[in-house]
Amino acid sequence: MERNNHKWEFREGFLIGGCLLAAGLALQYILGPVDWRWLAAPVNKIVLALLTGLIAVIFLLRKKVQAFEWMMHSYAAVSSLACALALTLVMGLTTQKPSGGLEWLSQMIRFWPFVLVWTWVLIVDGLAALNHFLRMRASEIPFILNHLGVFVAIVAATLGSADMQQLQMQVHYGKPENRALSEYGEVVDPGLAIELHEFTAEYYPDNTPKLFASEITIHTRDDSHLRGTVLVNKPMKVDGWKIYQAGYDQAKGSKSPYSIFLLVKDPWLPAVYAGIYMMIAGALCLMLFMAPKPIRKEDEQ
Repeated sequence: MERNNHKWEFREGFLIGGCLLAAGLALQYILGPVDWRWLAAPVNKIVLALLTGLIAVIFLLRKKVQAFEWMMHSYAAVSSLACALALTLVMGLTTQKPSGGLEWLSQMIRFWPFVLVWTWVLIVDGLAALNHFLRMRASEIPFILNHLGVFVAIVAATLGSADMQQLQMQVHYGKPENRALSEYGEVVDPGLAIELHEFTAEYYPDNTPKLFASEITIHTRDDSHLRGTVLVNKPMKVDGWKIYQAGYDQAKGSKSPYSIFLLVKDPWLPAVYAGIYMMIAGALCLMLFMAPKPIRKEDEQ
């Protein structure tokens, strides 16, 4: 195969970024915002397999396809990251809303150009991780950990978001409740029931809430019963769920007849943490390898 002698550099990278932006805008217009529910298991696992397979194919064909070889270079890494950071900056400068409607920039996490550009970053980052790994030298360990950590954390956070559940449950005294409301307004059975025994509220002198907590019993499907106290930042954990204190009848204060709980389940969260820990370990290893060696007395002579 005859290869083009033209050398790909930053210009091609920003051209790819522009094409992804145009393609994303077209998809946004045709399909509407990205609906992450499409990626609920097992679809997200299939997408992950396809993504890693694509990275492997690009890596194997890097010597035959000029574009693939360019993707292993810093030109691709810098240009892809620059495009992604530009969109992320827009995200930081615009008010993000739960429902963006036609205001595409107000919901960047569902904005097709944002998703496509960050997918490009992941592919380039995955290639870098694979390239460093196959060199199999101790000096490559920090770079492997950094690139792999970024890949794992972002992939787990995005693909795993479809499997994350956030439910709200309102529980009245003496009435065990097993129905919760999803963020999409659907009634969901989380596989457990909550029974409210006591609600406590404390206030500052200006009548703003100081503390509010609920003493509850959680009944699970396997007929186990877990009793404890739930606070805003101190959840109870059972069957993969974290149960937080979320609200109450503020008009009645400490005499509230009910308590509102937030139920959160994120099966991909351990993978996100694993990616973050790898990045931290990579940074520490990089400092270790790059630390200046002490000068020996015989070297000074």
